[in-house]
Amino acid sequence: MPNTFTFNEDLSCRVVSEDGLSEIGLPNYNPSTQVPWAMEQQVKDWVDNNPNLSWSLISDRPTQEDQDAWVAAAKRDIRNELLSDSDWTQMTDSALTDEAKALWVTYRSALRDLTAHENWPNLEDADWPTQP
Repeated sequence: MPNTFTFNEDLSCRVVSEDGLSEIGLPNYNPSTQVPWAMEQQVKDWVDNNPNLSWSLISDRPTQEDQDAWVAAAKRDIRNELLSDSDWTQMTDSALTDEAKALWVTYRSALRDLTAHENWPNLEDADWPTQP
């Protein structure tokens, strides 16, 4: 089976090796000359003429589970920063009224509950609670 090429509109592409075990991503230009590709055949010829390319094992690519874990960790970091930034609202000496303090309690609770949100970890802006 020959290499499989998947081209984007700008002629950048992903190439999967003949055995299906390795891949390489190519920009929309010839890496040797920095000249943009004019047609798909140029890319195919270049790959055929450069046997020492740095192919990546497909099995080394992060799984969707890995990627979701990274996104979740990043979202938790944002959430934790928002909680930390609002800690002052719960101090006994804060100048907030009891009513305002209760709004912040609700907001902070919603931040803590984000991991149970149906879109977690791929939250949209509208999924985040709004500060009082």
